[in-house]
Amino acid sequence: MTSTPLKNLILTLLIILAVSLGAAKAYIDHQLRKQLDAWKYSIADSLQIDYAEVKTSLAGAVIIKDSQLTTNLFGPVQIETITLWQAYQFYFYPLPPHILINLRGVHIPMSDIAPPVPVWIKALGYAPYYVSPKELRAWGYPDIHADIDLETKLSHDTLNFSAKVNAIWGKQTLQINLKNVPMLAKWPTLAGQMQLTQFTYNYTEGGLINTILTKLAQRNSMSLDNFKQTLIDKIRRDLIQTQIVLEASSQTSLQQFIQQPHTLTVQLQPNPPMAVNMLGNATPTRLGLKILGTDKN
Repeated sequence: MTSTPLKNLILTLLIILAVSLGAAKAYIDHQLRKQLDAWKYSIADSLQIDYAEVKTSLAGAVIIKDSQLTTNLFGPVQIETITLWQAYQFYFYPLPPHILINLRGVHIPMSDIAPPVPVWIKALGYAPYYVSPKELRAWGYPDIHADIDLETKLSHDTLNFSAKVNAIWGKQTLQINLKNVPMLAKWPTLAGQMQLTQFTYNYTEGGLINTILTKLAQRNSMSLDNFKQTLIDKIRRDLIQTQIVLEASSQTSLQQFIQQPHTLTVQLQPNPPMAVNMLGNATPTRLGLKILGTDKN
C-alpha cells in the first residue's frame, strides 16, 4: 500500500497541477477575449458583434456564448453557442488543415417588409411564384432557427468544404470539393483559378416547400394540383426556349419534387474539373449537372 506521506505528496502535486491549469486557462481566456475584442472593433464599420462570454476548453476549443451579429444589410442574427474546435491550429497555419465549427441555436429574423417583385423575376415570368419575407412570416416562419455545422479539410492543393443545416423547415447539406487551391495569401488574385471537382446540395423537406406551394396556389386562386402543374409546364417551356439541355432523369426528378416534395439533390461534377470563374458560362452538360430526388414512398 502507498504510505501516507507519499499519498500526501501525490495529493499536493495534483492540487498544484489543478491550480496551475486553472490559472493558465483563466489567462488564456482573458487573452482570447482581448484579441476577439480587438478584431471586433477592427470590423465594426461593416459588422457589429456582441457576445456574453468567450472561453476555451481543455480540448483546445474556443466557445462563444450568446453572440449577436448585425450589419447594414440585415437585422441581428443571434447564435446561442459558437464552438471552434482545435482553435490552436490558427497559431501554426494561416488556413489549418482541418476546421470544424458548430453553430447552435442560430436565429435569423424574417423581415416584416414586402418589397416589390424584382424586375428580373417579372421579366422571366416567375412573379406568381415569388414569395416575400413578409409572406413567410404570415405563413408561420417568423425567423430562421437552425443548428449549423461547418467543416473544411485542406490537403496540399485540395480543399473540401461541407455544411449541414438542421432547421424546423427542413434539412440541408452542402459539399464542395476544389483543387488547385492557392495559399491563403494569394486568394484575392488567384481564387478564381481554383477548380471545381464536385458540388452536391441536398434538401430534405420539413414542411417549408409544401407550405409555400399551398399558399401560392391560394394566392393565385388555383387548386394545388393545377398550380404545381402550371409551374412544371413553365419550367419545361423555359428549358426549351433557352435551349438548355437537361437530362430527362433530372427533369423527372424535379417534376416529382414539385408534385410531392421530399428530398432533392443537385450535383455538379465537371469532367475535367473547371475553374470557378468559368462556371457561370458553362452548359449543364459541361458542368455534369444531375438532379436526383426521392419521394416519401
